[in-house]
Amino acid sequence: MPLPDDFWAGEAIRLFEILFPLIRRAATRGAENGLAALQVDLNIRWDLVNEGARQWAETYTYELVTGITETSRAALQEAVSEWISSGKPLDELIRALDESGLWGPVRAEMIAVTEVTRAFAEGNLIGWRESGVVEGKRWATAADDKVCPICNGVTGFGGTEASLDGTFTSRDGVHEAQAPPAHVRCRCWLKPIVSA
Repeated sequence: MPLPDDFWAGEAIRLFEILFPLIRRAATRGAENGLAALQVDLNIRWDLVNEGARQWAETYTYELVTGITETSRAALQEAVSEWISSGKPLDELIRALDESGLWGPVRAEMIAVTEVTRAFAEGNLIGWRESGVVEGKRWATAADDKVCPICNGVTGFGGTEASLDGTFTSRDGVHEAQAPPAHVRCRCWLKPIVSA
């Protein structure tokens, strides 16, 4: 007999409670890092930056939780809960997801890297909006031989620019994104375009 819907609703709530602080922390750190990169003295209202990061993290965490299967929920909840409590580096979360038995090392890395990249980029944008001096964003890549065709500077997003709230279109016109990650395991990041 399958477990009732209210059981899974409770599981979703518990998973949200575990993931939300992780994603909120990554978004907040992304905002701090994005503002520090501006290297200018700004009169920032940190309460607004932190509230923006919290609101985004809450919405995104809800969407993420609803997309996870029942079996995956339990394993992810345990691994992320232990990782948050431990304060260990991201590699430890990847290892825990790998050892859960539900994901191999490739999928564990994909989940961890993709979601932290997404939260960090969104945090950058939240901080830059509050700064009042950032008018746009530039897509940055590692510019090495591992950069995929979606992100490279010849056909992809690499080096392209968009308004702060705009969408990037790849040079070949095939892909669109508002911020990294453009795909699973994307290693890209954003750079601010500061008002002259």
